[in-house]
Amino acid sequence: MTKRTALLVCLGTSLALACCNSGPSSSGSSSAARDEAAALERKAEHIEGLLARRPLAAQALDALTLALPDRVWLTEVVFDPTGIQIKGNAPTNNLLADYLARLGESPSLADVVLRGSSLKTVRGRERVGFLLQAAVRDAGASSAPAGALPARQEPSETLRELQRLALESGLQMTKFVPGVEVSGEFTSELAATIEVAGGLADLRSYFRGLADLSSLWIAERFSLKAVAADDPRSDVRASVAAKAYFSR
Repeated sequence: MTKRTALLVCLGTSLALACCNSGPSSSGSSSAARDEAAALERKAEHIEGLLARRPLAAQALDALTLALPDRVWLTEVVFDPTGIQIKGNAPTNNLLADYLARLGESPSLADVVLRGSSLKTVRGRERVGFLLQAAVRDAGASSAPAGALPARQEPSETLRELQRLALESGLQMTKFVPGVEVSGEFTSELAATIEVAGGLADLRSYFRGLADLSSLWIAERFSLKAVAADDPRSDVRASVAAKAYFSR
């Protein structure tokens, strides 16, 4: 069963039961049923789109970090669904070329471009600073099952959920600023700014966990920066612009 089919089955159950229990339909009721079916189709498309966007941040960060050759490290990353800007350091241009080649093979990235590199001497050692950019593409469906959106959480539950995720990922949540709830045609959404600090591998775990929460969170944008750009083992600080979506 495809995701679209599963969504329509879930969302259309009540409509189907109502039609089965009704008497002979008039032209007016038939028109209403068609309108209802069209609305369910649009809602299914909307939820399907949310689920498709849900894992993008995690997939992008995994692609950037798992492709790193030995002794190549990232100092700054800025992500949104349309593209990524990447800064980092490499001991040589050959290792930078290896990183470019690996990124070009990633199913999560497209149009990987080297914007520039520069040779520097830091503490008596030469290194190459680089700037890359890439586009983001959907590398696979969300692991979340297709179905109705979760119900709205109480603010205390939201805070506990995000705090628990940070701790389980090995990060410290240093900031959480929720916005104002906004109601749309099919869903309500709550925007929030989240800041975390810790290891880069821990941040990867955090984004994967965010995409798998029972509530539906999507990391719309994020930026990360190494605390000590000259240290390949440096912790990072990240700021995440995310939205939670729930049923109305």
